[in-house]
Amino acid sequence: MMKGLQALFKIRETYIGIVITTAFQVIFFSVWMTAYDGVNDRTGNLKIGLISEDTGMGQQVVNEIKGKLPFTIENYTSLNKAEQALNQRDVHMIIHIPSDFTSQLQAGKEAEIIYSINQANASIAKNMMDGVAKQVTEKINHKIYPIQQGKTIEAFSQKFSQLPMEQNTAQQINEAVATTIMSVKDQTIGSTIIKTNNVEEFAANFVPLMVIISSFVGAMVMIMQHQQAAQIVQDKVSKWQLFLARQLINIGVAFALPLLTIGLMHLFNISSQVNFLTVYLFQALMFWAFLCLAQAFIIIFGNLGMIFNICALSIQLVTSGALVPQAMLSDFYNKLATLLPATYGADGYFTIIFGGSTDNLMSNCSSLGIIIAVTLAISATVTALRKTKVKSESEHISPATVQ
Repeated sequence: MMKGLQALFKIRETYIGIVITTAFQVIFFSVWMTAYDGVNDRTGNLKIGLISEDTGMGQQVVNEIKGKLPFTIENYTSLNKAEQALNQRDVHMIIHIPSDFTSQLQAGKEAEIIYSINQANASIAKNMMDGVAKQVTEKINHKIYPIQQGKTIEAFSQKFSQLPMEQNTAQQINEAVATTIMSVKDQTIGSTIIKTNNVEEFAANFVPLMVIISSFVGAMVMIMQHQQAAQIVQDKVSKWQLFLARQLINIGVAFALPLLTIGLMHLFNISSQVNFLTVYLFQALMFWAFLCLAQAFIIIFGNLGMIFNICALSIQLVTSGALVPQAMLSDFYNKLATLLPATYGADGYFTIIFGGSTDNLMSNCSSLGIIIAVTLAISATVTALRKTKVKSESEHISPATVQ
């Protein structure tokens, strides 16, 4: 056993394995704890669209919402524009006060506030908006109902005073009716919650996160194995032959893997809101971007590049928006998110699984393409600057052959 230990500890890879295991713990704790620190304090960064088509009591509701909600309020004058912003995930919810809001209340009927919540978002944001919708309706009821009671009593008193009745008796009846009206507790305002881009399958909520984890971890492992293979053959082929060969393998795997991804989605009944070709091309671009990012760190730093890939994995899981909305993260992590492929991968898969604007999907593809181009350029530059020694053909001839 001791001989085995001595043999293993003479190999550098043994120490690298221990360092990587330790790094996983340190990096994940450090990144996740700092990224999610103070998340609740940044709920105000979430956006709610507000549109009122009612100029009467609806305006009072608008003022009440603006004064009480701890979110960023975006005012809209057109319902179509508000719905477009919701579909593009520019806002997380729309609060819509219809044009008949005041008239319904005056007629003694139940007025309604309409809430539209985009389900193509992180679960935390969806659940938060759902809770906000219920709280807003409850608060507005508490605000509006006493006003409606007062107006009802006032209208009754005016009509009652015109009746031919003894003043003392009339006053007693008036007070009794007022007490009765004030004691009635009713909901004068109802709510309708519309869940846009909704998918019934609970498992669908985890698809964006699952695809990111499986794709990037797979890319990390594949690139690391290819690096070890490259070290074995680097004395037999030129550095450019090796570099180009690795890129061809990356492209081949990147454009073959989507077939498995789509097949697994169908196997587990995860439906797609876009066509097969769109999913195929998007997944291929995303995985290629992951491969290029992981490869860049390995080419620059060698086996120690695995540490940087672990950092990239942890940061991407935090900043992608699949777990917590990016708006709730600090400015540092928000800016970092724009440089990483998982951000665009998660956003794209929200559109693929739940639906939404296809313009978002095209924008995500463009961003992934830029990341691929930049990381490939970095890898090619490092390769060009690195000197390699290729053994000549005579160096491979054994002494026995010479004799």
